[in-house]
Amino acid sequence: MRDILIPSYGWMTAAFVFVLCAYTVYGAIWRLYLSPIAHFPGPGFAALTFWNEFYYDVVLGGKYTWKIWDYHQRYGPIVRINPFEIHINDPDFYDELYITGSKGKTNKWGWSMRMFGQVDNSAFDTLEHDKHRMRRAPWNPYFSKQSISRIQPLLIQTAVNKLCDRFAEHQVAGKPVMMTNAYACLTTDIISEYSFPHGYDLLSKPDFDGEHYNAWMALSRLSHLLKQFGWLYPLLDSMPTWLTKLTSPDFYVVIRQQQYLHDQANLIAKQRGNADYNENTLRPSLIRALFDSPLLPESEKHPARIKGEAQIAIGAGTLTTSHALKHATYHILANNHVHRKLMAELREKFPDPATPPTLRELEQMPYLVAIMYETLRIFYGVSHRLSRIFPDRRLQYKSWSIPPGTPMSMTAVHIHDNPDIFPDPHAFIPERWLPLQTTGQRLLRYLVAFGGGSRQCVGMELGKAEFLTAVAGVWRRFGDGMVLWDTVRERDVDCVYDLFNPAASRECNGVMVLFRKEGEGSLVG
Repeated sequence: MRDILIPSYGWMTAAFVFVLCAYTVYGAIWRLYLSPIAHFPGPGFAALTFWNEFYYDVVLGGKYTWKIWDYHQRYGPIVRINPFEIHINDPDFYDELYITGSKGKTNKWGWSMRMFGQVDNSAFDTLEHDKHRMRRAPWNPYFSKQSISRIQPLLIQTAVNKLCDRFAEHQVAGKPVMMTNAYACLTTDIISEYSFPHGYDLLSKPDFDGEHYNAWMALSRLSHLLKQFGWLYPLLDSMPTWLTKLTSPDFYVVIRQQQYLHDQANLIAKQRGNADYNENTLRPSLIRALFDSPLLPESEKHPARIKGEAQIAIGAGTLTTSHALKHATYHILANNHVHRKLMAELREKFPDPATPPTLRELEQMPYLVAIMYETLRIFYGVSHRLSRIFPDRRLQYKSWSIPPGTPMSMTAVHIHDNPDIFPDPHAFIPERWLPLQTTGQRLLRYLVAFGGGSRQCVGMELGKAEFLTAVAGVWRRFGDGMVLWDTVRERDVDCVYDLFNPAASRECNGVMVLFRKEGEGSLVG
């Protein structure tokens, strides 16, 4: 019997190998010659396999964004960058790809969304157009320009005042400040206070706490690996906490943050069952608004999904504006003429440091606004490409007809660094946006730090209000005595890795600033 069974296993193995080889060969032929996008220009290896992208983004740690730029220099403005995706580098085409809902439907690509550890769970990572529209509807009034203007003096200015008080403590002690962590504490406190019944209050801790910021950057560092291997996140998420801490310290930090968010969502979900829910003393919050929204069916209100919404709100609300403020701090202090012009405008428009301006008044300060625009341009907002799918129609780009269902993308890095639009793109030049009403308005269509179309960042108005309030508040109080400390642009500031969020070099020490005491000398005349 044994002699009979052994050959049968041999035939089974041979048959399996044959089928696997045949499937691989057929797949290669289909991708290279039979695919609906086989005729698009691009490198053959990228069209054949995802391993090309794996090398640049996983092995090299986030370099495919710049390799795609190289492909465009070789193949032209439209390139096939992996077996299924088309990338376009033409700034004037941006509004044709990222359209509003009134112009048609666009979906997100599930493969790309895996990089965030969740797919089709929050409004941000929802794939299908109509579902996204339904999930985003409760967010819109909370982050409208009117709502942000209302909370600016109560929430944003209060947090900036607390940040300045902390800077004053470091000024007295003569200790330099890690501005990356300081700004992350500020933005975390604002978004958590706005999102939850109880905010994080990181600015009240003895020193600027970097753990929360590091948790979200840890998820960014994992993003490319999660995208390539969709099974990895569920595997890590299912492991015992002690094992996760041992095998993946970065992911362990993420898990701790997610557990806190889940606990917050569970707390409100349980309170909804109480008779006095509508009369309780907890202040309004975004998470409660999602639970209470008549625009969402009950099937969308379970704690696991609301936790997903919280994860996106806190993660994006922490990183994007804190990175913008970090970059602005460096470039203002590294360019004396920018520093002088900003201080002159603040002294004129903001004469009493104890009486901060309203958001509307901040928006009337042209040089401050120009600094905001130039900061958003030079740090990109998001360094990764944003994929879209037109599910029910072809998209025409010049002579190229892109089939429906094809993932297509563009990248803010390529647009913001385009020298034809922004001459000397690596220089920090706020003056390029002035006057705001003419030149600034013309350039704004190419400022895509917040994305575009129906999926544009819902927190855009909050981010701009935080930026203007923080820069005005910090520089009006300390600007004459602020000086960079052990900070090098190439090492600590410039984006050299795409982790979806822009990342500096691996040797980065962060942006450090010393707040000089009055009488120790001024850098600004």
